[in-house]
Amino acid sequence: MSPAMILLFMACEVAQLVYDNPLDKDDGEVPALVFSPSTIETSVGGSAVFEIFAVQVAGVSGIHTQIAFNSVRLGVTNVSPGDFFDDVNQSPMFFTVPANPSTAVDTLDIYYFYLGDGVTKEGTGSVATVIFNTKMTATSSLEFTAESEFVDPDDIAIQINSLGQGTVTAQ
Repeated sequence: MSPAMILLFMACEVAQLVYDNPLDKDDGEVPALVFSPSTIETSVGGSAVFEIFAVQVAGVSGIHTQIAFNSVRLGVTNVSPGDFFDDVNQSPMFFTVPANPSTAVDTLDIYYFYLGDGVTKEGTGSVATVIFNTKMTATSSLEFTAESEFVDPDDIAIQINSLGQGTVTAQ
């Protein structure tokens, strides 16, 4: 091997790929609710924008997500609907129940559903986008609670096998 080839070979670094897409779930973990991205770093007073995804669902006509977070560290700036239930023939309903700021651990409830008989959706898609603002230097967790659910057209719960978590770090 020539000296030039040795130098070229030794100078090359092998990239270490990181596979941390929150939408990549194993078969035993679906259907799932996840935050994307799962981790955000920002400054105090900055925004943290999370998209909530339903992952590999089938026969769903309604979604309720309940997110637990620390309202001393984070505030909810805006919540907007995703496109999971977009349909040319049926308009979905979307509303939120704001968090109660009187407690340290708060919840945000998001409801997204079809009205009508037999209308369902399947696959993976965006449920909502939530913008949090950071109030202090801290690392804060976001968690879907056990109150979160997928339902079929008869309002029968569909088991969720994985509830994701999110993290916001403000510095």
